[in-house]
Amino acid sequence: MTPAAETRGRTRGQAEARTAAFRVLQDVRSGAHADRSAAEHLQALDDRERSLARELAYGVLRLRGRLDAELARHVDRPLEELDPGVLDWLRLGLYQCRETRIPEHAAVNETVEGAGRTEGRHVTGLVNAVLRSALRAGEADPPPLDEDPVARLTGWGSHPEWLVRRWLDRWPAGTVESLVEVDNRPPAVTGRVLDGDEDGVESARRALEGTGVEIRPLDEWSGGFRLVEGDPGELLRRVPRAVIQDPASFSVVDFVGREPRPPVADLCAAPGTKCVGLAARREAGSLQVCGDSDRARLEAVGRAGGRAGADVRLVAADARRPALRPASVGTLLLDVPCTGTGTLRRRPGLRWRQGPDRLRSLVRLQEEILEGAAPLVESGGLLVYSTCSLEPEENEEQVERFLERHPEFRREEPEDGSDLPPGVVDDRGDLRVLPWSRGTDGSYAARLRRADRTG
Repeated sequence: MTPAAETRGRTRGQAEARTAAFRVLQDVRSGAHADRSAAEHLQALDDRERSLARELAYGVLRLRGRLDAELARHVDRPLEELDPGVLDWLRLGLYQCRETRIPEHAAVNETVEGAGRTEGRHVTGLVNAVLRSALRAGEADPPPLDEDPVARLTGWGSHPEWLVRRWLDRWPAGTVESLVEVDNRPPAVTGRVLDGDEDGVESARRALEGTGVEIRPLDEWSGGFRLVEGDPGELLRRVPRAVIQDPASFSVVDFVGREPRPPVADLCAAPGTKCVGLAARREAGSLQVCGDSDRARLEAVGRAGGRAGADVRLVAADARRPALRPASVGTLLLDVPCTGTGTLRRRPGLRWRQGPDRLRSLVRLQEEILEGAAPLVESGGLLVYSTCSLEPEENEEQVERFLERHPEFRREEPEDGSDLPPGVVDDRGDLRVLPWSRGTDGSYAARLRRADRTG
């Protein structure tokens, strides 16, 4: 291939990457999950273009508020009056100019061409004029935090106003700024070796030698590792007894305990990493049930369990109406659906899909799940309620309301000798992993012990 042909091929590939990123933004705007859309639109690209498309799509989703605040200074009408597709192309173009090493002229020209292909040639003049106006003006300094924290954290911080305001009601502005900064950084790929401690991670490192995959242990988290180099899929093929998971998630497994009382049930199990983690801890031959209402996601749980050699029984059922007998479960994990405000760095599109109404509906759903599943816990058994939310209505307030309705349950602290790092259990005995203090996702969990009626 001649140099000219190679250049043309690379240019075509980058154009396809930009268009794929645009399609992801379109899907998210329609309510889709970014990871599922990316899996669909990016699969046909080669590795380099796939990486570019992922960076552009996820980068725009993370920094949409910041990009919009800057674009608003260069558009002669409110942004909501623009065609949504044109606005997405403007975000893509500005992101390339501000956050990547792509030359500005190339970023603008390719964005204009992309907008013309998908939205029509009549929009190219507008896209070109707005981006060039932004480049001439340069980046404006964000408002000082102490003068206008809401403007700074919604614009420069790129978080929705309703969420920023409720966080500012609970935490100092500097803490909220630290949280949004964590949310706006792409997360590292992390995981856990199910065989446990540092020896398990070291064995995995040896198994990966010569494969192009490198991992390093996470100091505070037993069995945890960070992927330094290589493909996560190759890692899982070489180390079947591993899961890709954030430390905030596997801390919930640690919070349940080293030897969960059988039978064990996880009724909101998808995608399955917690369920598989629990199965790795139980005694051989003891029953573990993994349930979920979504059959397709439940099949993914089964695949994860099979790859890791975890013996699990799959049950397709709504956790509000579980298909199990009352008083038949020794340890019940309810990792309930939630707003996911502790995972916004990993799920950047989620911040723009949630709102106060969605929060209220999820709080009702969580209460229904607790009411439907609590009767399954046998006398002396344990119910662990968990979320990946930072919101008190979904966390401690939900637990307090449950305990008021169910005096047969009491809150208890985790077991002595827990694998949890210091500082993640609060004064109530609840698990609380905070993103700005750990550089991880956020998670919450409470241990609720049913009274032993045999004593």
